Amino acid sequence: MQMKKIRKQIIGDINNTNAIIINGDVSIDQQIFDNIQNLLIEILRKDFERFSADAINIAKGELNKLITSIFERLVKDQQEKLIEKFNNPSIQVFLHDTLIGYISNEDEIMKEFIIDILIDRLKIDNNSTEKAILNEAIKLIPNLNMSTSSLIALMNLRHYVVSTNHSFMLESFFRQLSPIINISCNINKIDIEYIIENKCTKTISGIFPIDTYENHLLKQYDLYFRQIGTREELEKFSEIHPEIMHRVNNDGTSMFYYIDSEMNYWKFSDANCKLFYKRLRDRQQEYLIPLVEELKKTKPLFTEKQVREYLCNINQNWECACKLLNCLELKTLDLSILGSYIGSKIINKFTNTPSLSISSLSNPIAL
Repeated sequence: MQMKKIRKQIIGDINNTNAIIINGDVSIDQQIFDNIQNLLIEILRKDFERFSADAINIAKGELNKLITSIFERLVKDQQEKLIEKFNNPSIQVFLHDTLIGYISNEDEIMKEFIIDILIDRLKIDNNSTEKAILNEAIKLIPNLNMSTSSLIALMNLRHYVVSTNHSFMLESFFRQLSPIINISCNINKIDIEYIIENKCTKTISGIFPIDTYENHLLKQYDLYFRQIGTREELEKFSEIHPEIMHRVNNDGTSMFYYIDSEMNYWKFSDANCKLFYKRLRDRQQEYLIPLVEELKKTKPLFTEKQVREYLCNINQNWECACKLLNCLELKTLDLSILGSYIGSKIINKFTNTPSLSISSLSNPIAL
């Protein structure tokens, strides 16, 4: 990442004559940059004693990249004041594991996850439960490979729910998961055993195993995974119940959208009944709910086989992913809070969905 010095650069309220500009967007006070750089080197001083001269130079270059990425993220999130927390002893202990994981990792995606976790740690209170979870996560992430990280992300999909007023965006979401889905064919029992050993999972007791992934999708996207309707059917229904065409969101659109250019076939715009009905009640449009229920009866839900066929039309490797998620070894195995946190981070990274706090992991993600 290229950096250059300029003269008389304004940084916040500081008129600094020796600032660093990153990518033309982020201005860093040179003294602040140097202070953090020296701090990180000091944290690794004992480790550097075991490094060769070449390894130390490489590590220092990695530290500069890390500092630059941290500044970019904090400025983007308007959280520059969090830089002050680098002086906190608890943060410095956390930084040691962060730095070791970052400079020893050759996978750029994993490096990004390490930065994500560090940013999350800077945002939380030292006495919170989240601190303990993040302490475990920063130690584990550097040791994950694409197979184990993809396995955790796939298992997290069994609880993942996205909320959107435009259900056609779901297909884009499923497409964006392709890097994870493509790896699913190479995941084996060793990968499962590894995430178990590293406290990413918990065993589900009782007589009710985890549902199939296809059935999870049918429950969570019960308006999306339905048979398509024809324009003639909708016109006949709206003649009897014209209010069915009322606007149901702030975009000013109805609850339907046409899936073809000739406007012959339609689907529901929302993906999930529960979330849709909540919005209708909030908008004082609960009078529409019985009509939606009546219309739903004419458009049956997909079968599990049809859901899998839909996914495989997006990417054939969804066949491997579904078989893996439904396999006997995972039937009574769920993610722990640590696994859920890591899994959500991975999914957020590939799908560009908003990142949730640990306490909000069960909340729907808005597309």
